[in-house]
Amino acid sequence: MPKSNMTTLQNEFGDLLNKEGDFFSLVQENFTDGIWCWNLKNPERGGISYKLSQLLGYSSTPDKVVEVNFLSLVNQEDLVLIQDACQRHINNSEKYPLNIDVRLNHLKGYSLWFSLRGNLMLDDSGAAHALLGSVFSIEKYKEDERQLTVWKEHYKNVVKGANIGIWEGNLKTGNVVCNERWADMFGYTLAELEPLTYGTFLKLVHPEDIEEIDISLENHVKENGIYEVEFRMQHKKGHWVWVLSRGEITKYDEDGLPEIVSGIHYDITSRKTNEILLEKYKNLFERSSEAAKIGYWEVDQEENNIFWSKVNKQIHEVSEDYTPTLEAGLSFYLEGENRERIKRIVSQSLLKPMEFDEQLQLKTQNGNLKWVRVIGASEHRGNKCVKLYGLIQDIDDIKKVQLEIRFREEQFRQTFNHSSMGMALIDGQNKLIKANKRFCHIFGYTEAELQQMDLERIAYPDDLKINRTFIEELFHGKHKYIKLEHRFIHKDGSVIWANISMSAIHNDHGDIIHFVSQVQDITKRKQNELLLAHNTDIMKRINEAAKIGIWELDFVTNTVYWSPTIKKMVKVSEDYVPTLEQVYLFFLEGEHRAALIEAIKTATEKGEGFDLELQVVTTDQRVFWSRTIGIAEMVDGVCTRLYGFFQNIDEKARATKELAVKEEEFRRSFKHAAIGMLVIDLQGRLSKANPRICEILGYSETEVLEKTIFDLAHQEDMGRLEEMLAEIHSGGQGSFKLEKRCVHKNGGYVWVNAAIAAVKNDAGKVTHLVAQIQDISDKKLLTENLTEHNNRLINFAHIVSHNLRSHTSNISMLLDLAFQEDPNVIKNEYYRNIKVVSDNMNETIYQLNEIVEINSKVSSTLTSQNLLENVQKALGTVDSLVKKNNAQIELEVDCDINVLAVHAYLESIILNLITNAIKYKSPDRPAVLKINGGRAGDYAFLSVADNGLGIDLDRHGSKLFGMYKTFHSHPEARGIGLFISKNQIEAMGGKIEVESEINKGTKFTTYFKIL
Repeated sequence: MPKSNMTTLQNEFGDLLNKEGDFFSLVQENFTDGIWCWNLKNPERGGISYKLSQLLGYSSTPDKVVEVNFLSLVNQEDLVLIQDACQRHINNSEKYPLNIDVRLNHLKGYSLWFSLRGNLMLDDSGAAHALLGSVFSIEKYKEDERQLTVWKEHYKNVVKGANIGIWEGNLKTGNVVCNERWADMFGYTLAELEPLTYGTFLKLVHPEDIEEIDISLENHVKENGIYEVEFRMQHKKGHWVWVLSRGEITKYDEDGLPEIVSGIHYDITSRKTNEILLEKYKNLFERSSEAAKIGYWEVDQEENNIFWSKVNKQIHEVSEDYTPTLEAGLSFYLEGENRERIKRIVSQSLLKPMEFDEQLQLKTQNGNLKWVRVIGASEHRGNKCVKLYGLIQDIDDIKKVQLEIRFREEQFRQTFNHSSMGMALIDGQNKLIKANKRFCHIFGYTEAELQQMDLERIAYPDDLKINRTFIEELFHGKHKYIKLEHRFIHKDGSVIWANISMSAIHNDHGDIIHFVSQVQDITKRKQNELLLAHNTDIMKRINEAAKIGIWELDFVTNTVYWSPTIKKMVKVSEDYVPTLEQVYLFFLEGEHRAALIEAIKTATEKGEGFDLELQVVTTDQRVFWSRTIGIAEMVDGVCTRLYGFFQNIDEKARATKELAVKEEEFRRSFKHAAIGMLVIDLQGRLSKANPRICEILGYSETEVLEKTIFDLAHQEDMGRLEEMLAEIHSGGQGSFKLEKRCVHKNGGYVWVNAAIAAVKNDAGKVTHLVAQIQDISDKKLLTENLTEHNNRLINFAHIVSHNLRSHTSNISMLLDLAFQEDPNVIKNEYYRNIKVVSDNMNETIYQLNEIVEINSKVSSTLTSQNLLENVQKALGTVDSLVKKNNAQIELEVDCDINVLAVHAYLESIILNLITNAIKYKSPDRPAVLKINGGRAGDYAFLSVADNGLGIDLDRHGSKLFGMYKTFHSHPEARGIGLFISKNQIEAMGGKIEVESEINKGTKFTTYFKIL
């Protein structure tokens, strides 16, 4: 901070000011902004005058020196600068006068620019001990300098942004000054062109343009104004650059003559090229406008004239003598956006040079809307537009096509997203870009999953090996598109067939950017094709087996084709090629040959096909029946081809004749049959009846045919008939045997056996029923009598069995009492004989009683029995016997078979068959029993096979199941087991069969009704 106390320096400074007070006051007030002093021996001591102190914001007494550390007033950034300047001045004041611009700090903290000037002060000895000088405020000049720097940078940026070259030429010396951009326009640096003179400049100018430049510059110098000329300059690479040069005289010499010309160079190569092309196109379009419907227009601003070519007038649908104006021409454009746009473009073109190419809609004089393409360019001279010209083209059709293309693009987008066919975009690395929902659905993946994988992963390996070459060639650009049938692996692991169409999409440069893939799931179709191929192969073999051949008459080439099958049928060689005349000779002479000739004639003239059965004669004179089918192919009313099938139907023809004979035989048999016969429709109506059925029922044929089967049936038989018709309608059972009652005309009932069969046509559909009716009334009466008699015999058998059992029981009881009374009685031979006879009689009566009761018990005790469970139970019963004999059992019976049987009988039958197999085993080998069970039609079967002694069926087969018949010497053989088993089986509605071979074994197979 400044100090107010007096110091030595202050005294010296003050003395100096006092001595030269008038002078310093004058200088300080009028020529400087203050005086400063700096003590070199004591740098911190210094002083400034009152005026400078005021400028820096310090207060002091007028005309007083303010003591201050002068260096503390200097801005920190300028401190080194002033110290260096002072030191140089001290060292050599003559060479380095003290004159420097620095910033001094104001009391408020900001800095002010001052220019400091000073000199050394010498003491009495001549030594420098201080610096004394004046200050001048240059803040205003510094502000102007800063502003000048800003403007300089601004103009520099403008020039750079405008991309223009700046030049300045001295008309007296010929020297030229340019900026770097000027040289860069021609591929040079300024250094490469030095020394830069007007001559250097002309060396780069196109020879044809030098004269125009000289003339333009000379005129400019004479007339002043603005200099402007367009010319070509050669680029460093050899091509020509069009330049627009503009300039004016910027300095005159003392005599008032032009000295300096300044200006710009602007690269107009692109514009000039377009102008040249436009001129070229203008000439071209003028010659071809009639053909191409391209009109020419021109607005001449200098002549105030507007020209429309003939085609232009045709586009606007105005008369040839129509005289357009600019305003009228613009009014043709459709009001709104189109008109406003063309007005705006025209206005801009009138203000500056420009080109335009627009597609707009106008409304012709006749009121028709048209799309037109308007191409134009404005030509300026100086700052004024002199001409606006261009072309107009009727692009209504093209624009509509473009709009259609846009529509198609949108349609493709919609189709892609919603197509029933899988569609995808795939890049060159076989990665998915985008896929529609159907594409994802076909393969079972989401779009995101497919985008993360290499699509080769879902390709079927075998097909990828085959098709890889085609796919890679598409990816390398060798094909524009490919179509493949390819298998893929679905996400769930199943294999799917697909039709793939892949197309390469190119950019404007012809490079492939991606591929469009269309995928159609043809799995079902492929399965059908494979099936069709299989069926075709079968059909071919069937045709060969069925003797069906193919033939063709080509009237264009006048050739005949026979398939190998036909040649084989008519006994000619495989290389035989017949003519039409030779074809006729193979048909039997007479009506057969004539019929074929007439059919072919009609087919060729009228296009009518034919289907004939004719006799054919082979080369070995064998005659057979054939079927010939012909189809005519007509083109513009002329038969060009006749083709068809040829079949050997000899067997069918002969069978047809035989069938006719059989039909006649059936008709006669139907009429004269000894049993009643009826033809019945599917609703139960009678459509035909023979005399015998009329005799059985007492009706005439007319009366019978008015009835239905329900009219003739007993009320209790109605349900059975309805069930029968329902079964036939459902495609079930096709034949029935019924024992039923029919209503006689006299009101009584007739018992009949009815055999009813469904008759089917060639398609396998039931068309009607045939019934054979046999009167069994007498047999029925006899059966009822026999049944009653049988019941009496059964009762008699029960009585006899009961009475005999009572007597034999009494005899056995008496013998037991005698033994109890005297045990020694057993020694009596007569007692022993009577005892044996009594036991045998008891056993015989027991067996006879069991046989009598078999049939009487069955009807009331039949139940559902599981076959396997009963076999397993029987094996458990005989387990000890099996082990004792070391027998091997092999069991294989279905677990789900239930039979209708009496439980005790079924158990007895199984036990009897198993024990017999073990009982009669071979002594030469271990016993092996194979027990098998299953289904056989309407029955379940159980077989027991052994490897035992076997039975001589030729000798004993007729009495195998007889009572008390034995065929081996075994101590336990009684000859009753098979007899009882057979009766039990038959009583339950089954049957038993036997297979046997001596010393190899025996197999018994029993059949039971299935529940």
